[in-house]
Amino acid sequence: MFDEDVIRHYLAHLNERRQLRPDHEYRDVTSDEWDEFEEHVDKRKVELGACGRPYGTPCQHEHACIRRPMLQVSPKMISRLDDLEADLITRRARAQAEGWAGELEGLDLTLQLLRAKRDDTHRRTQRPTVDLGIPTPRRTKKDQ
Repeated sequence: MFDEDVIRHYLAHLNERRQLRPDHEYRDVTSDEWDEFEEHVDKRKVELGACGRPYGTPCQHEHACIRRPMLQVSPKMISRLDDLEADLITRRARAQAEGWAGELEGLDLTLQLLRAKRDDTHRRTQRPTVDLGIPTPRRTKKDQ
């Protein structure tokens, strides 16, 4: 789910770009290109939700790292975030008892980001969905 404002600006940007480019630059997608795109989308699915990285960009955190700004947590996984938070709090207590200052700093950051992701996920569940409509193929001069 994206903010309606972001979607509106992105669609306006695409329309502007398409008007600037000649029609001959647009062609049908090949089956290999479509398969590659579907593979990218499938790889974005991770335990806690989906990685929102753009198409064609690699990700070294395919396993749903809480610290990744591109991780979009699924509302169904909020209880999993609660489990992870409890584990991190236990680990933090041990790190504090052992005097592991570097570990404390890292755990505090992860806890902060986890809580922010949980709050954001709660907010997203309260927003209405945005209807993007069904895309239509571009009409070429031959079709007119």
